[in-house]
Amino acid sequence: MTSDTQESARHYWYREEADDRSPGLEVLEAMRAYGAAESAMRRRSEGVLRMSENDVSAMRYLLRAQEQGRSVGPKELAEYLGIQSSSVTALLDRLERAGHIRREASPFDRRALIVVPAVPEDELQRAILGDMRQELVDVAASLSPEDAETVIGFLRRMREAVDHIDAAGETGRPHPRAASPRTTA
Repeated sequence: MTSDTQESARHYWYREEADDRSPGLEVLEAMRAYGAAESAMRRRSEGVLRMSENDVSAMRYLLRAQEQGRSVGPKELAEYLGIQSSSVTALLDRLERAGHIRREASPFDRRALIVVPAVPEDELQRAILGDMRQELVDVAASLSPEDAETVIGFLRRMREAVDHIDAAGETGRPHPRAASPRTTA
């Protein structure tokens, strides 16, 4: 997104009276522009990976859970993605046919299933992040340790806030897992 486009789209999601050009608004605008660029990149990579954006989001969630030593069931995955159980079944069928996941019996409840990434983690991450370009790695690597710590902390807090808002829905009540750092992705 060019700065001209960014200027014309400025504050489309804020109230007009919020136009005080505070650093916080500048950060949110930069995040919005980055989000739009990343979404476009994901759409471009869908054809290459043969995975939809939901498929990629599901795999990222499953990988993160695996890194944390957590098991994920279809219901939890559906809640995280904000989709119906029939949709998560179709998504899991697609991912299983492609060899990306396995459904296994839960070690805690023999009637339940868990979803497990089916290929070695590094190979799967490479496939999911296949569009990760050296230019992006270079930009991230250019941060000082202090700046990296600030950015990481900020993005974690923003992710928690977004998860809380999504989970709260119309009622404004937090979802029980929204506050738990174990289930954020």
